Amino acid sequence: MFSNNNLSGATKRVYDYLYEEIISNRLTPGTALSELDIAKRLNSSRSPVREATMALEGEGLVRRYPGRGCFVAEITTQDVKEIFELRILLEVAALRQSYAMLDPASLQDLEGRLTALDESSTPEAYYDTDRRLHEMVIGNCGNVRLMQILRTLNGQIEQFRHISARRPQRLKESRVEHLSIVRALMDQDLDAACQRLTEHIKNVQACTESVCMQMGTTGGFLVNY
Repeated sequence: MFSNNNLSGATKRVYDYLYEEIISNRLTPGTALSELDIAKRLNSSRSPVREATMALEGEGLVRRYPGRGCFVAEITTQDVKEIFELRILLEVAALRQSYAMLDPASLQDLEGRLTALDESSTPEAYYDTDRRLHEMVIGNCGNVRLMQILRTLNGQIEQFRHISARRPQRLKESRVEHLSIVRALMDQDLDAACQRLTEHIKNVQACTESVCMQMGTTGGFLVNY
């Protein structure tokens, strides 16, 4: 969806690196973030690292503890519950507001991209169609504040998207759900599209919770259940 484009130069480069490492779960929840190590890895001074981690902290991806340092934010049941509750409220509202502005040609293109996904498609190809649909809805809603709120939540949404995809078959299920949303929009059935969007988000939530529980019990994630 979105990334923080308000940062400049070296800070943006560090931010982009850490953002991708966190949402892809290559840096897992609870991982310590050393300013010195990151600066050395990226051939940067420590100031851009500090500024980048502060930006990520504002997005809920990083937490800073006095006397302990900076860490990739742990994922708790409350985090998952709150993020997905907000997603349903905000994205359904965005869909209702953007409906009249959605371009039929763009919907047809997205349907084609979704239909083309198969066993040989990479996870990133699935993520790309996912982002395209949500960006189309949010980008056309015309509500700047709603877009800003979703932009702030985006990192955690992306992180949960990658987590849920760890469950076998989830990417295929998500493809079917996205197709059903797009086709409802192409049929000009807004109520059906909103219902299917709600169901899709709830399915992602259930899958995220299931994967987090499994990873938490094996020590892969620090999840408070």
